[in-house]
Amino acid sequence: MSHSFYFIRYALYLCVFFASTVSASESYRVEQWSVSGAPTYDIGQRVSAKGLPQISVKTIVRDSRNFIWIGTENGLARFDGRNFEFFNTVNTPELGSNWIEGLFLDDIGDVWIATRIGLVRYSNGEFSAIADDLNGEPVQLIVSSKKDRAWAITTSLWKIQKNTLQNTKAISEQIYHPVYHNRHLWFIDGANNLLQASVGASIDIDCRYQLGLATPVDGLVVKQNSAFVLSKTSLHRYEVSSATCAIKKLERLDDLDIASIHNSHSEGIVAVTNKGELFDVDTRGSGVRKALTDYLDKAALMDDGVLFDDNGTWFLGSKTKGLQLYWPTSVKRVDQSHDISQSRVWSFFATEGNLYAATDSGVFVTNNGEQWRLLIPADELEGNSAYSFFTDSNDYWVGTRNGLYIRSTEGASSRSDVQLEGLQINTLYADKNVVYVATTKGLFSFDGMDVSSIPTFESQSVRSILKTKNEVLWVGTEAGLFKKEDGVWAEVDVLNSGNIFVSSLLEYGDGQLLVATYGKGLFLLDNNSWQAFNVKNGLPFQDLFAIQIRDNKLWLSGASGIASIPLSELGNKQLTSDVILRDDGTFSARSDLRCCNGAGNHRAIVFKGKLYLPTLEGVLSVGDTTAPMHNGQTTITGVYVEGVRLNQKYEKLNLGRKQNVEVDFSVATFSSETIPEYRYRLDSSDWVYAGHREEAFLAKLPAGETRFEVSSKISGAEWSTPDSVIFYVEPHWWESSLAKALGLLATVAMLYALYLHRIARFRRRNELLEARVKERTLAFERVNSELKIKNKALEEAALTDPLTGLYNRRAVKELVPKLFETINERGRYRDGSVDTSPVSAIFIMDLDHFKRLNDQYGHDKGDSALFHVARALCSVVRSTDWLIRWGGEEFLLVVPAIKHNDISVFNKKLHESVESLHELVEVPETISMSIGAVWLPWDDCNVDLKIWEHAVIMADWALYRAKNEGRNGTVVVDASKEMALWSDWSVEGLLKAERKGLLKLTHHRANSPL
Repeated sequence: MSHSFYFIRYALYLCVFFASTVSASESYRVEQWSVSGAPTYDIGQRVSAKGLPQISVKTIVRDSRNFIWIGTENGLARFDGRNFEFFNTVNTPELGSNWIEGLFLDDIGDVWIATRIGLVRYSNGEFSAIADDLNGEPVQLIVSSKKDRAWAITTSLWKIQKNTLQNTKAISEQIYHPVYHNRHLWFIDGANNLLQASVGASIDIDCRYQLGLATPVDGLVVKQNSAFVLSKTSLHRYEVSSATCAIKKLERLDDLDIASIHNSHSEGIVAVTNKGELFDVDTRGSGVRKALTDYLDKAALMDDGVLFDDNGTWFLGSKTKGLQLYWPTSVKRVDQSHDISQSRVWSFFATEGNLYAATDSGVFVTNNGEQWRLLIPADELEGNSAYSFFTDSNDYWVGTRNGLYIRSTEGASSRSDVQLEGLQINTLYADKNVVYVATTKGLFSFDGMDVSSIPTFESQSVRSILKTKNEVLWVGTEAGLFKKEDGVWAEVDVLNSGNIFVSSLLEYGDGQLLVATYGKGLFLLDNNSWQAFNVKNGLPFQDLFAIQIRDNKLWLSGASGIASIPLSELGNKQLTSDVILRDDGTFSARSDLRCCNGAGNHRAIVFKGKLYLPTLEGVLSVGDTTAPMHNGQTTITGVYVEGVRLNQKYEKLNLGRKQNVEVDFSVATFSSETIPEYRYRLDSSDWVYAGHREEAFLAKLPAGETRFEVSSKISGAEWSTPDSVIFYVEPHWWESSLAKALGLLATVAMLYALYLHRIARFRRRNELLEARVKERTLAFERVNSELKIKNKALEEAALTDPLTGLYNRRAVKELVPKLFETINERGRYRDGSVDTSPVSAIFIMDLDHFKRLNDQYGHDKGDSALFHVARALCSVVRSTDWLIRWGGEEFLLVVPAIKHNDISVFNKKLHESVESLHELVEVPETISMSIGAVWLPWDDCNVDLKIWEHAVIMADWALYRAKNEGRNGTVVVDASKEMALWSDWSVEGLLKAERKGLLKLTHHRANSPL
């Protein structure tokens, strides 16, 4: 049976709210859709938007897979509860016209589109046009029970066969208000008679019932053996017998001023009055069974409104009000007629008989959860918002954003404890003779007289407090979790989570502790072991405000909405959750409910079996919940090749030789609080998880047939039965079976020929191999010899300064072991005076004013100076001496053996060697250098690497003493053997050694003797 109805709205004005019905136990959630911005079109292009395609919506129908199809004056749309897919004459030329007059669903699941110029049939992905225009008559109904036969009903009867229309005279009467029910066609003729016709290979009238009505019929609904006829605002009910063609007139309902009647999936039918009221009329008794929700848009109901009831989910379409969806929910706002519904509610407190709510308007109280009265107005709190609340037998304790107020339950005025003035009171928690006061700047204990600050929480924002059965006091702050055990406070490390915002604490079962956090989800402490839950292992959202237990479920609330988890799930690694309300903007047609508020104790509470939650606009209650039914099937909605939609039945699609294809899919859901998840695969390969993405891009499909399958799941349910389509890619000639067989034979033959050829080549190559081995052995020996020479050259290059050709600093490591051996060996056999005995000398030479030379004459002159200085020094040193470029403009000269009294002459030669170099370098200033020198050994001490390093330090120190005394001179250090044990080798340490007489310095200008 088909159902069609009209709806529209101009601007994308999306809203959602909770509406109480006439019965206070029911509540409806509402979703409203309107016009989207105009998208661009191209041939075969997929066009999707978050709204309707055009304001003048003409008709709507639901197909067999639960999708809603909408016809407008500017195209067609398919709606899955989240997005509208548009079809018009540009991207779907088969439509012929964008003016959609009617939409119908037949018994085999095909959708029929009546346009201004004809009929179009949609069947599993394929649009096919019916040529004729039915003489301009509007289509009232399509009836089809077989694939190759259908009937179009205008005011006359048309047979549709092989996509052609034929006007038949099987029914000569004019047809009005046709209804298809139980394989029979029911309609009103021009004489106000009710006719019944059987539908088969032909349509034949079986019964004619006289209604006895003098006024025209305005509507007809047939239900079982009852016929409801609307005539001039009165509703008439008849009992009909198809076997005897007898009719019996039953009650008449004429006191409601009915404007239209509609079919319903319940036992009754729905009547809309001229005042926009909605009633459910019982088909089994007399009169009105009940009035439906008065929050349905009355203006829409009266604006050519048409209703469709899908097992409790109502679709309301109208001419100028768009599409509205209503479905029952256990979540509703309470007491909307009083001030609490306009208040910002922050927290609750419950006693055995009363429930209290702390709000910005003061403190409200109720004894039944429905009717609330103001107990403590904000005026008594000096205009402050009530943020937290607690009561005992004597007093009401009200925590505000500006301190703590206490009022006697007998009605005395409130008083403020000045010690807490200016503090926001997040939570009040009573424990024996003390009340803990959690504030934004610490935790306080209050015995009714004195307030004491707890140092552990100084300057911390404390949110939640709980004392467990084992007498451990737990405190949650915005920076972590703390506990007091055996009188000692300690911070608790929760799985190395760092700083956590603890919003709520709850104990359940045998002492298990639940810790809700804002940002990091939920933690469970069970037998001293922590377990974490977040969105990765099933938590629906992890910005939590409050947790509560009801009906063996853990209830979660937060800025993203409300959800529940069976307590039995908490022992699993993966949770299964049921989202009762999602309030984070996931669904664009539902505005935020602004639930739920704040973190701390009693941000959610169970009172008389219901869960109560605070919002920015009153109190929400959550009654008994049942998971919504998701009747939609996973459906392949479009197949596109190179951006063009394939207009074929989605069973087996011939892609030609195209190997890349895009597949779009969806599942229609209209009351879910979660978005479907998808997975797909090719043939029997592993499933690919697509998340919420509703498209798959398939590349390089192989030749032949490939099956694509896609399935979905919602709210942690099992994966659905997949929808599938087979893609066929035509093979190229070389991909045919004959070509593959011939290619295989040719390959075998080629391989055999190649084998014979390779055997012959192997024999020839074996003969050459022995000769080449001998030749290459000789070559290897030659190359090895050359390699040794090159390695030696590389070693020398590594130890050589490229500019001067001298040894570099790395060479010292290679040279000094031999020096130590020479000095120590000579010391063991030393004989003679100090002046005549050979010693080793270390000279560090640094060119004077070298930076000035570089700056004034350029680095080329500087490099030239270094090169010529090196050559000049080489002319002075002996073959046994080591001249090393120490770094920059510094040179290190090591003389392994020189008589002590020859050092003076040697020093003079060093200075003289550079006196005339300025002429070679071509600079006007004379080149000079300063020298620091030291000799080894120091008396009879043994020389090792440590003594060497200290000697170099002393030579460097002596060099800079020479620099400080005017440059172009030499300072020689004579060290005593006590310096071998000296520990302070800083400049100050060396000066100290000099003052102690352990070091003796001799200063000389360049041309003066030492």
